[in-house]
Amino acid sequence: MVVLGLGLGGEEVAGQLAQADLSVVGVEDCLVGGECPYWGCVPTKMMIWAAGLIAEARWVNGLAGEATVRPDWAPVAWRIRKEATDGWNDQVAVDPFTGKGGRFVRGRGRITAPGEVNVGDRVWRARRGIVLATGT
Repeated sequence: MVVLGLGLGGEEVAGQLAQADLSVVGVEDCLVGGECPYWGCVPTKMMIWAAGLIAEARWVNGLAGEATVRPDWAPVAWRIRKEATDGWNDQVAVDPFTGKGGRFVRGRGRITAPGEVNVGDRVWRARRGIVLATGT
């Protein structure tokens, strides 16, 4: 099997196929895990949480004492880089896939014939099928 795109959906499919003892090549030209952990869901939730904390702080004065809050984006950006995106290193997502027996290929895949995918100058032939998981 060849899986083109290892975002959340492709990553799951490729991992399940590898766990089923099929020969699987997973192809991704960007970051394994896709949009959600790096640009979308996770960083957005971290930003929203930080904004919510700042908004809640306005209630301290008059209800529970006194507080001064100075919004600062730097700690939020640091947390996103360190805790969410891991410095834009997707090895933490690649390792579980290869640990299940999958073969990871970094690059942009092109279907060039039935059951055939080119990634750079390499040709991969899928005996059972090609999964298109190009995501968003």
